[in-house]
Amino acid sequence: MLVFENLTIKDLKNHYFIEDFSYSLGNMERLAIIGEEGNGKSSLLKCIINRKAVEEYMAVNGKIMCDMEHIGYLPQQLPRIWDSVCICDYILKKEPEEELAVERYNELQEFNNLCRRLHLPSDLLLRDQTMGSLSGGEKVKLQILKLMKEPVELLLLDEPTNDLDIAALEWLESFLKSCALPIIFISHDVKLLENSATTILHLEQLNHQSKCRHTIFKGGYREYVETRKAQLDKAIQQARKEKQAYMKQMQKLNDVKNAVHDALNDTVRNPSQAALLKKKIQAIKAQEKRFEKESYAHVDSVEEGIQIFFENVALPVNKTILDMELDCLQVQERALLYDVKLFVKGKDKLILTGDNGTGKSMLLKEIYAQLWQRKDICLGYMPQDYQAKMDYEQTPIEFLAESKDRKDITRVRELLGAMKFTGEEMTHKIRELSEGQKAKLYFLRFIKLRCNVLLLDEPTRNLSPLSSPLIIELLDNFTGCIICVTHDRLLMERLHAMHYEIKDQRLLLCEDRCSE
Repeated sequence: MLVFENLTIKDLKNHYFIEDFSYSLGNMERLAIIGEEGNGKSSLLKCIINRKAVEEYMAVNGKIMCDMEHIGYLPQQLPRIWDSVCICDYILKKEPEEELAVERYNELQEFNNLCRRLHLPSDLLLRDQTMGSLSGGEKVKLQILKLMKEPVELLLLDEPTNDLDIAALEWLESFLKSCALPIIFISHDVKLLENSATTILHLEQLNHQSKCRHTIFKGGYREYVETRKAQLDKAIQQARKEKQAYMKQMQKLNDVKNAVHDALNDTVRNPSQAALLKKKIQAIKAQEKRFEKESYAHVDSVEEGIQIFFENVALPVNKTILDMELDCLQVQERALLYDVKLFVKGKDKLILTGDNGTGKSMLLKEIYAQLWQRKDICLGYMPQDYQAKMDYEQTPIEFLAESKDRKDITRVRELLGAMKFTGEEMTHKIRELSEGQKAKLYFLRFIKLRCNVLLLDEPTRNLSPLSSPLIIELLDNFTGCIICVTHDRLLMERLHAMHYEIKDQRLLLCEDRCSE
């Protein structure tokens, strides 16, 4: 059993992430934790694993009671200490320094069936490769593979869908639904949430991150979103009514105040009447202050409240953007793709999919290499490792503002505000921002520069499930050209695009999966 009792987590600057949280996890419950990056989701999981480790940078109060000895934990990223360890040793070892007897390597045979189910090459475990040399998706699959062979009583999964290909995502969904263990998982994948979660825990930062709120919803993700939308719509209507009533009251009060001022001007020579009128003005001012204090209901600023769009990026329909012919695309001596032919016009939108390690990102890099010097288009490129391309010592304002003049900075602040950045976050160093916020900065740069051709590698993977649909809508309404590598099934479903798949070292147009 896992029980939280009055749990409160805040940082060392007294900023609250979770306050007075109490909950008891059911035996076969699948609890999905959602919320924007930086809202305390991973810290909550880490508290369950090792509370003392979290207390090095967080203040944790309240109780976490767990009588389970074997907890399986998938961290958001594979710890770097495993980078130099070969694949087979990673699978068999609990710690990188552990010494293994030769006989232990016979256990690798037991993993073959799981390898096939996760669409991993049959010889992967025997390859002379280190964990650091693998793709992001391959690392996640191997972490899951290792967990599956452990005698666990509780599963904690932090972003298990990151970088997984479609086949592995579908397997993971099936596994979660059939698993007889209690599971707590963090995910930004809307489809996984819709198909797997039985309970939703939503962690939010409200009113410019001045207060935190947690919501427990017993039910599926889609039902939660619909219920939340209905509640927000009701709150907005109530706020409008109260604002209208407030404005009417203030107008009446203002009319009375003006009338008293006029009367006071007419009684300059009558001191006693003037004194009465001055008292009346003081009473009106007191009433004004009372109304202002009572004011009217304000609706909390929520993460799905993004209001942003591209301007003046339309391209001629028949303009040639890309006419690519490659005999072979390879990395070092390894051939990834043969006979690549890709012709892209002005308003085309393309989605590239395929299993992990098939060369999707390398193909996108090759496309970028062919386009980046073009003067007749404005190119925006978001690589998979976009964080590495950012100067972490810059602020978001510095990242977006080119000229640094007042007009430019004002425009940047407007864009950041529309993307739900607080005034404080606008002046933070980029290294202090969440991964989702860094991704949003890239989209804002594309908007500000009026990019009309976008090359995007997994653009939605770090966005919260509530803000991700809004970014997808932004891309669907984009009037330029998009070439996008993704495993995001919601993006594939909602973006009206041609669908290409890399399979058997060929780039294939999937006619049956192209949007009409």
